[in-house]
Amino acid sequence: MSLRTTSHVQSICLALLVPIGGALLVGCPGFTPDGSVTVQGTVTNARTSAGVSGATVAVDPPPASGEAITTDENGRFSVTLSAGVHTFTVTDPRYEEAMRTVNLAAGQTTVDFALDPAAPVYLTTSMEGDAVPGGSVTLGVSVEVLDGETTVEGYSWSQSNSVDVQITGATTANPTVTLPAAAAYKTELLTVASEPPISEEDLPPNVPLPEEEEFPAGIQNRFYLVGLNPFTIEEAALVQISVDVQTSSGVYSESFDIHTQLDWKPTTSLTNVPVGIPILLQGKLQDAYDWALTAPDGSESELVDGTSRNPHFTPDLNGLYTVTVTDLTGEAPQPATLEIYAGTWLGAISGTTNDGTLLANDCTGCHNDRTAADKFTPWRQSGHAEIFQQNLDTSTHYGTDCLPCHTVGFDEDVRNGGFDDVEQYDDFVAADLFNNPGDNWATVVSDFPQVAKLAQIQCENCHGPQSSGAHQLAESRISFSADVCATCHGEPLRHGRFQQWQLSGHANFPLAIDESTSGSCSRCHTVNGFLKWLPVLLDDDPETDPLADVEVTWTADEAFPQTCVACHDPHNPGSVSGDETDVTVRIVGDTPPLIGGFTVFGAGQGAICMTCHNSRRGLKNDGNFGEIIGTGEVSRAPHGSSQTDVLMGQNAYFVDVGTRGAHSLVENTCVNCHMEQTPPPEQLSYNEGGTNHTFFARPDICARCHGDEFTSGGVQGAFQASADELQRLIEIGITQVMEQIFAAGNSIDVAGEATLTSTADFTDLVFGEAHGRQAVTFTLADGAVLEAHSVADISVLDGGGEVVGVLFDFADEEGVLVRAGWNWNLVTNDGSKGVHYPSFVTNVLSQTITRMKELTGQ
Repeated sequence: MSLRTTSHVQSICLALLVPIGGALLVGCPGFTPDGSVTVQGTVTNARTSAGVSGATVAVDPPPASGEAITTDENGRFSVTLSAGVHTFTVTDPRYEEAMRTVNLAAGQTTVDFALDPAAPVYLTTSMEGDAVPGGSVTLGVSVEVLDGETTVEGYSWSQSNSVDVQITGATTANPTVTLPAAAAYKTELLTVASEPPISEEDLPPNVPLPEEEEFPAGIQNRFYLVGLNPFTIEEAALVQISVDVQTSSGVYSESFDIHTQLDWKPTTSLTNVPVGIPILLQGKLQDAYDWALTAPDGSESELVDGTSRNPHFTPDLNGLYTVTVTDLTGEAPQPATLEIYAGTWLGAISGTTNDGTLLANDCTGCHNDRTAADKFTPWRQSGHAEIFQQNLDTSTHYGTDCLPCHTVGFDEDVRNGGFDDVEQYDDFVAADLFNNPGDNWATVVSDFPQVAKLAQIQCENCHGPQSSGAHQLAESRISFSADVCATCHGEPLRHGRFQQWQLSGHANFPLAIDESTSGSCSRCHTVNGFLKWLPVLLDDDPETDPLADVEVTWTADEAFPQTCVACHDPHNPGSVSGDETDVTVRIVGDTPPLIGGFTVFGAGQGAICMTCHNSRRGLKNDGNFGEIIGTGEVSRAPHGSSQTDVLMGQNAYFVDVGTRGAHSLVENTCVNCHMEQTPPPEQLSYNEGGTNHTFFARPDICARCHGDEFTSGGVQGAFQASADELQRLIEIGITQVMEQIFAAGNSIDVAGEATLTSTADFTDLVFGEAHGRQAVTFTLADGAVLEAHSVADISVLDGGGEVVGVLFDFADEEGVLVRAGWNWNLVTNDGSKGVHYPSFVTNVLSQTITRMKELTGQ
């Protein structure tokens, strides 16, 4: 038999692999007695014919053994498969992917591959040494030539971000990087905490960066403890180094991420803190600082950088640490004091009932709604109370990296009574409960009660250590700051809701501070005011006025914008997060009576949004316009968040009102489009998962329901043209009123900043809104700009300089101009440019333009 016919014999052997007289035909090359086939192959470099080691060979259908197939040092592999058609796919980061489909029943037992290099060279990097402040690491890059021709000509190393480092040997293959001292990292930490969490170019088009010069959701200008979240610490610790390798075939680049090991840990900004964790302080901006620390007896804690704006210290004993500094920002110097309590972790879980219900006997003896509020019962139903148990029992990718947030006080660098510090911890880890699904929580409760006591997300995670001496001091253990939630929900890519919130309008600290001392405005511009207002809103007592102002019991320095706890009760936040969530909010279904003068029924979770996102001026329509003629209300503008009015077809003039739009009937209304249908920014979420806490709806949101051919751009383009036309007509109307005033021999005083005697005194007039009033911005003949002033502050003076009224007192008697100004502000303050209720907004604009044309003769 010639060699040429050997393959035919193999084919025949494969085809005859059937029982003969109760036995299998055996002896054919590559076949085994059970009918399987042993396939051998070699993977080589197509340019050099050298064997490719470490390549992955995937087979579909796979081998029965489930074994991973990797080539040896010579590029060879072997695998036993069933007879039949199989697809082989070879992958290696150095080469282009290769695929072949073969029919083993046709006798093929050798499958070879020749891979094309992805590039002429492949770079492999390495790093040695401990990345600590003041330390050094040695980097390395090795060049594997894949085309058989390229030669290396040189190296160039450089830094691309973060603290300044020193690179020694920057033109060699193995440079040394010397990291700066801890002080430089502290400065970087403060910088990161003061800036947006993401650059503008990395944001999706629906999410703008805040317009303020200083990031409004960064570190605040007040004396307080700075909250640090995992993202901030990670970014401050990250040093990125890149290398360019010059070769005869081009320049090839690779980058290194050096994660410096810092002493800083996530902190909540509470003044009840754990022992052993550095505490970073912030002072108001002033010329000098004289911080001083008084520590408990026996403490060796010292204040570092006590003459800077940002000192820090690490408490080492349980007890009270008093920090003082002179506040130089007022009319006279005065002392500012921070009382900071430190303690060790205790944990609360004392076991479970027969049905698995958690017990906390040390706490519920008082927290039972008799001695103190029962927060334990709602917490027990939440995801916070089961996150550790759920993952330990079901997950196959759960480990100690998750425990800092899923347990009390886990930190392997610090001994302060946390989860990892109890005597039974090592035995728990050795019990092989991680990534081994089963009834593991029951085992923890029965066999490792010390561990169970500190498992789950408990009271101390959010309120600080129980042993500090601050147990009954609400001001130390309770904070409205989003920093409390950020210690865990501020960790992109997995849990970046805090960073999403920072980019939202809800995180506007300057606005919250400005409105903080108003019993009216603080209800919606601060979490302090909203949570004080909430019980009144939800009170069914007919004697209670849900629209009444709240009593302000906080200072501007204690005010926070609408943080997490405004919308969510942290004791009962829901049990499932992610794309399919059962998260709870404080107001669901029907809204309370709105300040806008109406109530919305069946709004779902959007009801809490509507509570504040309305015009907040009472009912305004043609039916009651006569009631406000001659009052201060006539110059009112809708509040700058009139979304609910537009959705519900309310509070507009010249049109019929009260018919709600279709979008108001969508399940969960606002939440659906702005949070559920719109993914969060990719860099601040895991695979764009979870709900969007920037609250900016995606540009193509309309297509989600109406089809790809329908975009918001069409609605918004038509809206903008009509809104601009209406604004132009209002400005003409105001100018005509002013001309009549001047013609009567009167003058106009603009809030005491300028007196106008003719239209020649100004070159431009822009209509808008300021502080809840219809407003005008003037550009004077000399170029000076008088920024938006309420028409109520624009006085009309007679020839003797006496005030005879305000600007709109001289408008048309029917109030067309006044009502037109309201309508324009209503639809523009809505912000959706007509999308929330297209037909209603179109009608409002059309009818108002018609009336203004009649009034102005245009």
